[in-house]
Amino acid sequence: MMKKVLIPFCLMAIILLAGCAKKDIEDAMAQQEQEQLNAPARQTVQAFGVVKTKQVKGIMPDLPASIEKIHVQEGQKVKKGDILITLSLKEIEEQIKDKENSLKIAGLELQKLLEDVGTRNNENIDSEPDVIQAKNNLEKIQIEYEKLEKDLKNKEAMLQSGAIAQNELDDSRIVLEQKQKEIENEKIRLEDLKNKLRVINNKNALDIKIREQSIASLKLQLQTLKDKIVGSGIIGNKIVCDISNGVIEKINNSAGDRLNAEKQIMSILDLDTLIVQANVAEDFIKDIKAGSKAIVNPLADPDKEYEGTVSRISNMAVLENGETVVPVEITITNADDSLMPNFNTNIKIILP
Repeated sequence: MMKKVLIPFCLMAIILLAGCAKKDIEDAMAQQEQEQLNAPARQTVQAFGVVKTKQVKGIMPDLPASIEKIHVQEGQKVKKGDILITLSLKEIEEQIKDKENSLKIAGLELQKLLEDVGTRNNENIDSEPDVIQAKNNLEKIQIEYEKLEKDLKNKEAMLQSGAIAQNELDDSRIVLEQKQKEIENEKIRLEDLKNKLRVINNKNALDIKIREQSIASLKLQLQTLKDKIVGSGIIGNKIVCDISNGVIEKINNSAGDRLNAEKQIMSILDLDTLIVQANVAEDFIKDIKAGSKAIVNPLADPDKEYEGTVSRISNMAVLENGETVVPVEITITNADDSLMPNFNTNIKIILP
């Protein structure tokens, strides 16, 4: 009989305790809601912005070539290694071949000139065969002169002793004077020969320098052509994307166009550098600081929120639609594929 009475009593106690716990939870939630209602709302500055990228890659190779095929379209996403453009490199390849041939010919001409010149130079000009022969001729005439001079002295003595007549002495003196003129002429001839050889040596040295300079210039031109291909990001005859996450912004050429060093073939937006450019009314700019937090809502999906930070505030105001505003830049901290360049956005900049 006692067991039958205790069981209903325990059940009633459990029900009462559960009811009390539920009431406590409801009271706590109600108190929390009231505290949130009573808490001061965060102050914000609202603005309108546009999604942009800080970096734009321009494809503008500077080399003589033409476009064979464009593999992408405006608005298409691209990644590193994707083929963007196929080029026809026939023109620059022919230029490279011509430079290589010209360089080879110039090298052979220089080699022949060096072989012809040999070791000849102005420092060893006395060793030249023509100079040696001219010196030998001069030495021979000088020996003859010395003999004639000695013979004249003997005849002068003989004249005093009456052994010869005066006219014989005069004839010897004339022969000696003629030999003296021969010596002077031979000296002049020898010096003229040396001067001519010096001119030839100088000309050869100048020709060698000119040819060496020409070869250096051809090498530089050849390397410049090769560097143009390497520096243009070309693999084979393909221009490939070097941006990890990009989108084709604008294409300015089509197949068959010749490259123009002053005109971009296309431009690529770097999606890893997304920012929001916004204009803040001058009335509120004093309350905004670099580093202020911001909430970005794209008009394409107003319920979606992106966290941002004010990364730059312009030091100059501008006039837009009759209103003075200050440009600011907001860096997105949690950008994803849903946020696209040129999207319009609503922005709330949270004030301290």
